[in-house]
Amino acid sequence: MEVRVDDVEGLPAHTYISIRYGEQRRQAPFHKGEVLTFPSSGDAKSPAASKAYTVDVFRKVGSKQVSLAGITALGGFVASEGLVIPSLEIHGAPITANLTAKLTAKAALEPEESKRQVVARRAKEYMQKHDIQTVLHEMFAKLLERQPGDPLSFMVDFLEHQRDEVEEQEAAEARTFASEPGLGASLYPGFADGSSPSTQELPDLSRHHSLVVDALRADPSLYGQLRDERTALGVSLAECIKPGVDCPGHELVKVAGAYAGDGESFERFWPLLGPVVQALHADWKPCGEHPREDLPSKLSNSRIDPTGRCAVYATMEVRRNLRGFRLPTACSKAERREVERVIAGAASKGLRGTYLPLRSSESWSGKVGGMSAHQEQRLRGAGMLFSDPDSRMRLSAGLGRQWPDARGVMLCDAEGLFLWCNEEDHLRFFARQHTTVDLKKLWTSLHQSLDAVSKAAEAEGTGFVFSEKLGYVTACPSRLGASLRVVVSLKIPLLAAAADLAGLCRSFDLQVSQESGHAAHGDVWNVSSGDPLGLAEVDLINGVMEGCRTLVNLEQRLEKGEPIYDAMPGLGPDPAPGFPHERCPSHLPDLSGHHGTACRELARRAPALYAELRGRRTPRGVGPGSCPQPGVGD
Repeated sequence: MEVRVDDVEGLPAHTYISIRYGEQRRQAPFHKGEVLTFPSSGDAKSPAASKAYTVDVFRKVGSKQVSLAGITALGGFVASEGLVIPSLEIHGAPITANLTAKLTAKAALEPEESKRQVVARRAKEYMQKHDIQTVLHEMFAKLLERQPGDPLSFMVDFLEHQRDEVEEQEAAEARTFASEPGLGASLYPGFADGSSPSTQELPDLSRHHSLVVDALRADPSLYGQLRDERTALGVSLAECIKPGVDCPGHELVKVAGAYAGDGESFERFWPLLGPVVQALHADWKPCGEHPREDLPSKLSNSRIDPTGRCAVYATMEVRRNLRGFRLPTACSKAERREVERVIAGAASKGLRGTYLPLRSSESWSGKVGGMSAHQEQRLRGAGMLFSDPDSRMRLSAGLGRQWPDARGVMLCDAEGLFLWCNEEDHLRFFARQHTTVDLKKLWTSLHQSLDAVSKAAEAEGTGFVFSEKLGYVTACPSRLGASLRVVVSLKIPLLAAAADLAGLCRSFDLQVSQESGHAAHGDVWNVSSGDPLGLAEVDLINGVMEGCRTLVNLEQRLEKGEPIYDAMPGLGPDPAPGFPHERCPSHLPDLSGHHGTACRELARRAPALYAELRGRRTPRGVGPGSCPQPGVGD
């Protein structure tokens, strides 16, 4: 009898189709049209009485090729003691087995190896010694999965990446983190590193460039007013501003230069950190309670791209911190380990997954010593692993202290979902979606994980830090608010060539960057959500969905040869976004970065001139908003 496997849907990776008919079993990796043959009814072993066959699906959890070279010379058998079989799963551990291969009487009579067999045996031994077969197998699997336009360049890049990983791994194994500045128990050398008294004065900041230094220059008295203040958990102002004081920065790329040390830091040191928050979130105005709405049912049901041709990839990232603990920038070793315990314990309290501490971490009793080298390599290759901080700014912020203690990765059972423990914040959730982009489905999966961790934390007497004014509190002030970032990768080459894509995205409060030579999709444009402060999660995601859907519709219109002028900001029936066209707002926006003649005059004579003119109209009803709008709005 023959059973042909015509087609299979939803078959996970590394699985086999297995069919049992009577006492006979046949199995193989799925190949469309695969025929599995069983003995005919006339065979003595034929299951003539069987009225059915059984289909099983087995998962291949590990694989290792064992050489039989020289078995004849070794007396007809080869023993493999302590054979390590690498796991095919990222979170799986290698399997150790003891096996013995023995020639049967018939095989033992076979002649000695021929010259060709000797060459083949030596080649096999060489490949096994250097693990070449494993590398080639992974390379060809990825090649066939992604099918790039230039396969040779893809293979060269893959092999170079593999070599870099081996070199990085060898270098990491030789490192002694405790002796490196900022990675041991002590603070990074510099301002407020514990070597000077608490009354330490600020150094000369005349050549420093960061937002917190700008605030100190604007009001030099702030440091003296706040330096003796402490939060309830003991965080000082010096700990928060140390990165900006230690690092000169660059005048053309100004970063915050400050990190929160706990959930109270922004409130306690608001006179200094407030201007930093305002500079990072220019359109945000503190007005009552920060909105909270994260239920997936509130999201739009419409898809960005039902065809799947333009929207090819999506990712979401959410940051959260736990109440009652200082943040990773300022926490003690004991606090960091307690946070890890709460997060790792969530795996048994609703969050289905496996927690893997960073390699060499001794903090978690469930896996002392951390993940294996194999797991580390697989996670790094999948872009799911974080490394020790290598920038002076992050080291000065305290993010590398006692590295890698109590830091790790939680691999969730849900596809594409994982989270980081004690990196820059206590928790960073990630959700990824390939090929078929459905943001509502993606957020539903991520929201379930957030809810599971939140309930596990509440069971331990803690929960997520939330500020009525600033939303979810994060270490970096740029991430405040909903603390959610959404990125959708779009293939929109016609629209990118025909329009100002950056300006178009700005009209939707989105950002865009081009990614050239994506391994699977070629050139794509990564469209990301805008400022999360002042927005609820649902509003932010719906905004991304609406904006990306519009971009995809415009691309599809261009594919059909249709014009898109009516949909472009400023070219359709509606005025260009920006400064109000019909009615001037009560307050003039900041014009310090504008250089037009009208703006210079407004800035010189404002607010008196603006207040005088904002309510006037010409006889035909034209207000002053339409006159300076080009200079003020752009």
